[in-house]
Amino acid sequence: MASLKPRKTHIREILTAVAFVLVAVIAAGRLFYLQIVSYDKFKNDTSGSISSETGIKASRGLIVDANGVVLADNRTVERVFISPADMKSDAERQLVAENLSRILEVDYDTVYEKTLKKKRKDETIKKNVEKEEADLVRAFINRYDLESVHLVTSSTRYYPFENFLSHTLGFVGSDNQGLYGIEYQYNDYLTGVDGKIITAKNGLGQDMPYDYEQYIEPQNGYTLVLTIDYTIQSILEKYLEECLEESGADNRVTGVIMDPKTGGILAMATKPDFDCNDPYTLDEKSQRMLEECEYEKGSEKYLEYNTTLLMQMWKNKPINDLYEPGSTFKPITCSIALEETLVSHNTSFYCPGYHIVEGYGVVRCHKTEGHGALTFDLGLQQSCNPVMMMTAEKIGDERFYDYYEAYGYTGLTGIDLPGEAAGIYHSRRDFNNVELAVYSFGQTFKTTAIQQLTAVSSLANDGNLVTPHLVKRIEDDNGNVIMDFETDVKRQVVSSRVANEIMDVLEEGVANKLGSSNAGVKGYKVAAKTGTSEKRDKKDKNGEYSLRVASCISIAPADDAAVSMIVIVDEPTLSREEGSMIAAPYNRRIMSEVLPYLGYVPEYSADDAQYKSVSVGNYAGMSVSAAQEAVKKLGLDVEVTGDGGTVRSQMPPADTDVTVSAGKVLLYATNDVNEKTVTVPDLIGKSVEECRELITGRGLNANLTGTPSDSASCLSVRQYPEAGEQVKEGSAVTVEFRIVESDDNTLR
Repeated sequence: MASLKPRKTHIREILTAVAFVLVAVIAAGRLFYLQIVSYDKFKNDTSGSISSETGIKASRGLIVDANGVVLADNRTVERVFISPADMKSDAERQLVAENLSRILEVDYDTVYEKTLKKKRKDETIKKNVEKEEADLVRAFINRYDLESVHLVTSSTRYYPFENFLSHTLGFVGSDNQGLYGIEYQYNDYLTGVDGKIITAKNGLGQDMPYDYEQYIEPQNGYTLVLTIDYTIQSILEKYLEECLEESGADNRVTGVIMDPKTGGILAMATKPDFDCNDPYTLDEKSQRMLEECEYEKGSEKYLEYNTTLLMQMWKNKPINDLYEPGSTFKPITCSIALEETLVSHNTSFYCPGYHIVEGYGVVRCHKTEGHGALTFDLGLQQSCNPVMMMTAEKIGDERFYDYYEAYGYTGLTGIDLPGEAAGIYHSRRDFNNVELAVYSFGQTFKTTAIQQLTAVSSLANDGNLVTPHLVKRIEDDNGNVIMDFETDVKRQVVSSRVANEIMDVLEEGVANKLGSSNAGVKGYKVAAKTGTSEKRDKKDKNGEYSLRVASCISIAPADDAAVSMIVIVDEPTLSREEGSMIAAPYNRRIMSEVLPYLGYVPEYSADDAQYKSVSVGNYAGMSVSAAQEAVKKLGLDVEVTGDGGTVRSQMPPADTDVTVSAGKVLLYATNDVNEKTVTVPDLIGKSVEECRELITGRGLNANLTGTPSDSASCLSVRQYPEAGEQVKEGSAVTVEFRIVESDDNTLR
């Protein structure tokens, strides 16, 4: 007989069973509440785990010139991306891959592989899609009612003037980040903060109500306002192009224009240049070098050489390249001697054509027969190397080195551009009398164009050395100033008295044809110094050390400087190699346009007045008497043909420049004009008077440009139209003159 369980145990089992039943009932009730009663609520609450973000690109800040001309802008583009997670079938994946690869011209396999990433909701197919392609993508989306293909509007960098200011502006990469130039230097200010749209989906993958969407507005980058002046930059670039063509410079030409009192850079250019919108396309010369290289096209060596050529093309020459300044350094040497009262302006020197340097030997003057007896001032104006060496001996190596440092040659200028090169020079310990001698006329040390211009410009600023800079201020979208860049005076190197005296000596040399005369501008006071330095670390194609660097620094107005400028012609091959013959004439041309643009009115001396050029007006339709009066007011002669009362035509045409002392306007008061043609004479190598007689003697007008004077060393070097061409009577012939007696040569 089975034994009975104790009563207490039986009750425990009943209670346990009841507890299990109660738990089961509660759990079932809870599940019913969650899955049935609160289904909609909890379905929506899952949005936090399946929300998605769509980025909104901020616009990169603008770069504008000092007057608000936009130099770097943004262009609206779109990004095409797909959401593989939203693709419903393999057929849709193939459809998307086929059409997007065709419309956007991207590889089919690449697109198809992205469609297979089934958990991804954002796979970029192509960035920077222009409107025409984007519209085709939209049409494709609408045609098939696709939810897996999307477009997002963004912006890409755009440079409206293409090659303009290219080395200084730089460019950006595919992600709109600055890679070079100002774009790189100020990237943190130009780069905005991206916004985003956060959207949520419910448990079924359907869009949530608008209340669940977040929009975070992008913050655009700041605007950079440069010190660059678009007009001055245009003038500089125009003439550097001409200089490159005339000189055939193998290692490029470059120029910088600066406000010597503030350090603000008004213009900076190097030629050849590149298109900021297409920076990876080589310039014509570099492309030719790549095509002629020994490497197989497409090989690793070929691609490396292509990269080397790109890097060379991108180099901002006045900032990144070093050179020996030559005679443009001589004003620095002279300022030291004057500041230390070691010489006066009339201190006598004698140049036999050389100077013997202890421990080295003979160092020759460019004028091998010697300058003979001359004063300190003439030594600077005529660029005499022995005078500089004898002056440096008075200064001494320790004192000279102190000033060399004070002028900034042992440091950087601090210009706000990346990659500023540091100079190459002897340490103080290694600086002795030999170095002292050759440093005095700008050889055996290297500096940058911006460093040399900054140092010499201090002489136009009462001896104050300033930091050159390109950014004037930084603004937000509303024009509020975020940062203002004031003039940064580092130190006063020499007294204002000495600085002004050096400027006077240089200006007198230009005005009186004693030195750097080809940099002179009629009607203006211009101080200038040319330089020609040897390249001692690079041989020419024949294995000789014959390569030269020609340069010129000019400052105007000399008595109250507004602009200082340097032009460097590196390795000229088609022209004279002296700075006075190939660099100075372009300083003159540039200054002759920049100064009037800045509002400076020329004041002609009696000697200069005869070479003044005027622009002929449009006299057609005027009465003969009124036209005659207008021509005479210009200072030109006038001749009338025909007996009518109204001018029917004229020669030369309106807006033609002619020199007052060699100009005549022909007015035709009849429709029956028997126009004569004449042959343009050969004018190259002739004096001003010879050219004037040959031109006017054939019934033509003369436009005498350059540095025309009655000096025996002033000869014509170029003409247009060329000799032998047939032109109408009364046409203008432009002739350029230069002082051809070299005032600047080897070791100067």
